[in-house]
Amino acid sequence: MISIRFKLSLWLSGLIIIATLIGLFLFESMLRDAFHDSIINRLEEDLEHIIIATRLDEGEIVIDQNQLSSFYRPAYSGRYFQLNLPDRTIRSRSLWDAELQIEQLQAQQKRVWQAKGPKNNDMQLLSIGIGAPNSHNTATLTVAQDLSIGRRVFSEVFGTKLAINIGMLLAMIAGIFIILRQSFKPVNQIQGALAKLREGEIASLAISQIPAEIRPLAETYNELLDYTAKQIERSRNNLGNLSHGLKTPLAVMQQQVEALGLTHPDAAIAMQQQLDLVHKMIERKLAAARITGDMLPAAQLAVPKDFDSLIQTLHKVHHQRSIDCSIVNPQHISRIPIHREDGMELFGNLLDNAFKWANSQVHVSIEELPSGVILIQIEDDGLGVKQEQIALLTSRGTRLDEATIGHGLGLSIVKEICDQYGFVLQFSRSNTLQGLNVSILMSN
Repeated sequence: MISIRFKLSLWLSGLIIIATLIGLFLFESMLRDAFHDSIINRLEEDLEHIIIATRLDEGEIVIDQNQLSSFYRPAYSGRYFQLNLPDRTIRSRSLWDAELQIEQLQAQQKRVWQAKGPKNNDMQLLSIGIGAPNSHNTATLTVAQDLSIGRRVFSEVFGTKLAINIGMLLAMIAGIFIILRQSFKPVNQIQGALAKLREGEIASLAISQIPAEIRPLAETYNELLDYTAKQIERSRNNLGNLSHGLKTPLAVMQQQVEALGLTHPDAAIAMQQQLDLVHKMIERKLAAARITGDMLPAAQLAVPKDFDSLIQTLHKVHHQRSIDCSIVNPQHISRIPIHREDGMELFGNLLDNAFKWANSQVHVSIEELPSGVILIQIEDDGLGVKQEQIALLTSRGTRLDEATIGHGLGLSIVKEICDQYGFVLQFSRSNTLQGLNVSILMSN
């Protein structure tokens, strides 16, 4: 799912881009209109100047070029005028040998248009009809300006504006990402705090470091954690009290069953079976309560901290032997879903057994399978166990080698703990070290 910060960044960046494009469009339109209006205004001024410079000389209309701007003198200067009379045409010197194609106008009639001029450049033209109203003897005065120079200036101005706007746009987008990143830092800190809470490094969220906008959520979360912990503790206490309260009646019943066995052995056997079922049910429920109550991350077995502690202790116990014990955890699993005390007892027995039987190497591997199940394997390079003897490993008090120190209870305790948690315990021969391979499958 897309994060809120990324969504805000996209929306704000999109709004700024749209606003910039609209601004550029409006600026271009306004600049183009201003450019066009300025040319028309200049052409109207040129018309007035030319009309002022026009006079009659011996019955002929003459335009005094000396009274006009010097722009009309160089050939193809970009500014032109042309007076179309009924019998002849007067042109500016700048037109040189070119002649403008003019449409004759009636008196006081104006025309504004664009056409191709000298050198095939676009020109803006303004014409006006001169003469008496309703007279056929009218003249048409036209002024023109080359648009190429103006358009070049227009492109330079608009290009500069475009470059500035793009630079500002990029700066604002970068600013949006930076500001949102800084603004969401507290949220990232909360995310890190939740990760620490999940790993058991902290017991609650630090309210003082949380922004006011989401502080109520953090306070509610802390209250929920506290309430849950109290409820779990209360349930465990009640179950513990119940178990202790049942011990005395069960002990009395046990005595009665033993007394009953002297006179009615069959009835005593039946009663003993029921008592055993009650005992097992109580132990199972107490174990389930402890598992459920203490499976918060802080109470779980930590990797590699607790494994390192076990291995260091075993090196001290078996100091007379040189055992190389390695742990492989490629996925960096940090917690094992088992209560720390049970985990220390479970893996302490397995590692102790591996250290006893290993020649020089013990290998521990921890990995999470695609199904989400955690697989832990403990291998050694000892003699291993024959296939027909594997079933005897978890029998209480059974020892396959009387020369080894111990009481034969370690693996039976391992089996009991695995049964309590619903773990799958398997024994096989190690493919790499050729000794015993103990595998435990744990549902995460």
